[in-house]
Amino acid sequence: AAVEIARRIFDDFHTKRILLIGAGKMSELAARHFRRAGCEKLYVTNRTRARAEELAGALAGEVIGYEAFPARLHEMDIVLTSSGAPDYVLRKEDLRQALRRRQHRPVYVIDIAVPRNVDPAANDLDGVTLVDIDDLGREIEENRKARSREAGQAESIIDEEISRLLERFRARSVAPTIVSLQEQLEALSRAELEKLRARLGPLNPEQEQAIETYTRSLMNKIAHGPITELRRAAASPHGEYTIALIRRLFRLESNS
Repeated sequence: AAVEIARRIFDDFHTKRILLIGAGKMSELAARHFRRAGCEKLYVTNRTRARAEELAGALAGEVIGYEAFPARLHEMDIVLTSSGAPDYVLRKEDLRQALRRRQHRPVYVIDIAVPRNVDPAANDLDGVTLVDIDDLGREIEENRKARSREAGQAESIIDEEISRLLERFRARSVAPTIVSLQEQLEALSRAELEKLRARLGPLNPEQEQAIETYTRSLMNKIAHGPITELRRAAASPHGEYTIALIRRLFRLESNS
């Protein structure tokens, strides 16, 4: 959520400097999110320097002494506080002075400490965007609602595509039946044509062509109705009954 809010302030994270005040687990998790978003310059300060050095080492960052960080606040574009201090570690005046030295370039301050590490009055300064746990909670809820809406749309798309895929599978499943039907009718056509030739005797090429064309046309017309019904049945949830009936009618059971 903190990264998403930052995207509204900064177009590009690659040149932005981040200061972590506090070196606990929450600071580390947030810093890793910013790293993945493209932030490359990371600084860590903590009352216990050893812990700051440990976190900076894990994140390829740089340590700033705890007493020295206010003097370098103006260098930072993003400040994340998550220390266990009982009082504010950043006050309005600290940020006012930093803004003056930054020539009022914006500063994004994330306070995820409980109790707060940053004076809420700092949010009144032009150029300071201060978010705390409550703000992030609202952002997370909005993100959750947006994801829920997107998920609903995605489910509809999936349902449509599954229906289309099942239709294709069903259409493919009747292909062998259609082929068997066509082959059987063609075999019948050839057999009847041979009988006709035997009765009529020698035929000239024009007569042969006319009889073959007539026989093929007749078989295609006979096949048209069953094939149309097979394809329609393939798209129907209960089409298997129609398919089974056509297979029995045309005695295709032996040619699955």
